[in-house]
Parts: sequence; structure tokens; C-alpha cells
Amino acid sequence: MPLLLQPGRLSAMSLPASFLDHLRTQGYHPRSNKHSNALARAIVADLLETCEPMRAKAAAGRLVYSINAKLHFGTAVWNIDLAMGPPGGLVAVPPAGIAYAPPSTFQIAIEIKGVMTEHHKAVKNRKRDFEAHHQHVHNYSNAAIAGVVMVINAAPRFQSPLIPRVTVHRNPTALVAHCMSEMRAVISRGGVEGRGIDAGCAIVVSHDNIDNTATRYVTTALAPQIGDPLHYDAFIQKICSEYGHRFP
Repeated sequence: MPLLLQPGRLSAMSLPASFLDHLRTQGYHPRSNKHSNALARAIVADLLETCEPMRAKAAAGRLVYSINAKLHFGTAVWNIDLAMGPPGGLVAVPPAGIAYAPPSTFQIAIEIKGVMTEHHKAVKNRKRDFEAHHQHVHNYSNAAIAGVVMVINAAPRFQSPLIPRVTVHRNPTALVAHCMSEMRAVISRGGVEGRGIDAGCAIVVSHDNIDNTATRYVTTALAPQIGDPLHYDAFIQKICSEYGHRFP
């Protein structure tokens, strides 16, 4: 199905420059959540820029966001990389257009994961994380929008801060293709019934953690293209569309 751009938009949304800047200046550490936090903030900014229902509610103090929020259901507690929903009380809306505050209820819950090296092992774990994410979110509320984002590294080498040597990715094209295949296998659903994610996105980067000035997004056919449901623009639009329908 072709990607339908919102009225007044002449082209698809660019991948967030702020996340790329973060990787270039801060690098990537597998035990840090700074990279997912940076991407979460970029997603919020893009949702407000392009989604009128969300922008209006945020400006009125009726929609807030939180990073690394705790979602409780029964005896289970799940960490949500990016949570959005109504506030528990009055909030002061900053110039950015949305307040940072704990949502009283979770209307949007997004999990952000990276596959930077050891792709076969890492993507297996990420897929398991995503399946657990949507199950936990929808156990909490069938109406909640469960989104997932996978960042996939296409660099031919990678220096992990945890390993005293550079890992060589001998066939990065095949590794990315494998990760994309696993991402497409994550269960998805339509509407508020059934199991699966409500919106998913795959972002391909080239980042070796050595010469970070060379870090870039990969936008060739290796990455999702316009018309692909896993394209970043489609992800942003899907969240906006589902939000407008579920939380008018």
C-alpha cells in the first residue's frame, strides 16, 4: 500500500537530525539509554510538528510525555522508553509545545532498541523485547498505541566500549537484511483488538563508534523506502492516525 502523505505535505519526513547528532557527539554505549532518550525526544518533536490533534492537546496541557516511564499492570512493571498521555493535573506548557511530566494514563508507549553489532544474536533479543512490549501494553489497555523502533547498524566495523577490539562485519548488507526480516516478523495488529504492535519503524545507520564524524543514515534500498510501513514517516503518520481515532 503506498504511503499517503498528510494534507499539505509535499514530501516524506526526514529522519531526525538530532539523533544523528547525538551519535556523532556522544557515540553509542550498549549499557546506556542516552541514545534511546535522544531518539525518543526526536520522535516527540516530529509528532508535534506533523500531527495536529497531538499538537493541539499538548499546547492545551492535555498531552504530556515522559522518558523511561514505569508502566504498572498487576504485579508487572515495564519500562517504557517513550510514554505519552494526559497529565495527572495542571502542567505548564513550555515553548517546545509539550510538557515533560508523568502521564496519568498511557495512551502511547514506544519501545526503542538498537542492533549495532552481533546482529544475529541481538535482533533475536530485540524481537523478543518487542513482542513482550506490545503484550504488556495491551494487557494494560487495548486502546493504548504500542510502537516499536529498531535502529540497525550497517557499518562494516564497530567498536564496542565493552570489547577491547574492533568487530568486523564482513557482510553488513546481509546482516541488515536479516534484521529487517526479523523486524517484519514482529506481530502487528489493526485496530484495538487482537495481538501485535500498532506501529513499527526500522532506522538504518552507519556508525562504527570510532570515527563518529562519518556517522550517517542509510537511505538506500537497504533501508525502508517510501511506501514501506516500516519507514520513519509512515511510523509517525500511523501513530498520529491511531491517536486521532482512539483518543479524539
